Amino acid sequence: MTSTYTKSAIVEWVTILGESGVVVAGAENFGASTTGTSRAIPAVLRPENQEQVAAVLQVAQRWQVAVYPVSTGNNWGYGSANPVEDDCIILDLSRLDRISGFDPEMGVVTVEPGVTQGALRDFLDHQEGNYLVPVTGAGPTCSILGNALERGYGITPVTDHFAAVTKIEAILPDGTRYQTPLSELGAAEVDGLFKWGLGPYLDGLFSQGNFGVVVNMTIALAPVPETVTAFFFSTKDDAKLEALIPTVRAVLRSLGGSVVAINLLNSQRMLSMMTPFPEDKAVNGVLPAREVNSMANSHGVPAWSGVGAIYASKEVARAARRTLRRLLGPVTDRLIFINRRKVDTVQAVARLLPGRLATRVKGMADTLSGALEIMHGSPNDVALALAYWRSGNLPPPGQPKNPARDGCGLIWFAPLVPIRGDDVRRYINMIERVCPQYGVNPLITLTTVNDRCFDSTVPLLFDRSDADATAKANDCYRALVSAGQQEGFLPYRLNNDAMGILNTGDSAFSRLASQLKATVDPNFILAPGRYVPRIKRSEV
Repeated sequence: MTSTYTKSAIVEWVTILGESGVVVAGAENFGASTTGTSRAIPAVLRPENQEQVAAVLQVAQRWQVAVYPVSTGNNWGYGSANPVEDDCIILDLSRLDRISGFDPEMGVVTVEPGVTQGALRDFLDHQEGNYLVPVTGAGPTCSILGNALERGYGITPVTDHFAAVTKIEAILPDGTRYQTPLSELGAAEVDGLFKWGLGPYLDGLFSQGNFGVVVNMTIALAPVPETVTAFFFSTKDDAKLEALIPTVRAVLRSLGGSVVAINLLNSQRMLSMMTPFPEDKAVNGVLPAREVNSMANSHGVPAWSGVGAIYASKEVARAARRTLRRLLGPVTDRLIFINRRKVDTVQAVARLLPGRLATRVKGMADTLSGALEIMHGSPNDVALALAYWRSGNLPPPGQPKNPARDGCGLIWFAPLVPIRGDDVRRYINMIERVCPQYGVNPLITLTTVNDRCFDSTVPLLFDRSDADATAKANDCYRALVSAGQQEGFLPYRLNNDAMGILNTGDSAFSRLASQLKATVDPNFILAPGRYVPRIKRSEV
């Protein structure tokens, strides 16, 4: 039920935003989520500029009504556009979609929350900006700013997207504007060229936090190299994984300037991209090992597949290929190098082949083409098809994929794992032990975030139309977190139903974060419950 205070605030927001900027009827439809989460959402606010954002927060403070900002709401697998708590007003920032301050010489650009991966790619293409977009597999409709604030990553330089952030501007919960000291003192340009600024680094409070609404973010872009060459490798023997892991670390340390990240995928994860889920072969939703092996054999899928890219000049790329052959050759069964020219050739050959063979070769070539586009800093939704493996309805060709809208069931479990063979094996055993207990297939990707640590993304896929399957998937996430806590494998980011993990009672982190929050937002009106635990007023 909408409170009297909320109704009074809505009246003021209509005055500020106009009737088209306030959605009340049907606001609950805004919260569709792949996790199956359902929140009570009284209204959605859609400001068009930063001044309106400040005015909205001032009204929220006056009436002590909670507001939850989202950039585009396309945070698949982590909660989409849902708030952490019920009865929060959604602050939809997708209309703030301006791109400014592009410096083609220095390679920096400033984006608002509504700027998507696809929009930045289009902008750079029209500006002849010879730079890579910091893409992810989430697709062209996802926010650049939102992903960076969640400390997302990719396989293009710079892999750590928050590391590329050089400057932040935000609206604090009382409606005042936050800028870094260098900008306030008149050095805005150099402020955007140097991440750490002057004095305490407060920009970090806005990453995985709820201390303000970020309305501008300046990021450093990686320049397009002379060549981009993808490399793919595999091992048919799962027992070779322990030897492969330190080799991956050695590759990054030897070729860190040109090979920035490597993905490792188990056979089930590869199959999810190649073939529909065989529902009739599953037992309680899980594919038996014999069925996985049979599918892998018929599709030529090895136990582990790896992928990376060389970003370098032609001369350096040639040397890098030699190094990769020397390091990966002894621990892999296959190592191949692919570029756009080779993919174009395969696609041309596919058009000349008969029937089913043509379909299979074309499918492989199209998948490779999509992967290469991402490596070239051009977003696409090829990887997003994963969300539809167990449930959901794929949209018609040409229409963007939207897993939340389309009924997909997906929760991401994204723990950090040391790049050590024994640790990776312990981690895999944990995933393969826990997931099947809840009807979830253990699809595993390991992505290097540096030369010391993997982030592993495990998609918990389920039938969202089935309430029991939805409950089991959420139980599976909690069981994985519990097991990971015992084994030392905890997530680098949390979904909106898991924020309580950080509520560690009387720890120094909880107390400090909560005390800082109480100082800038004493009424806890901005994104309550998001990463920062609440504290009682008597504890402040």
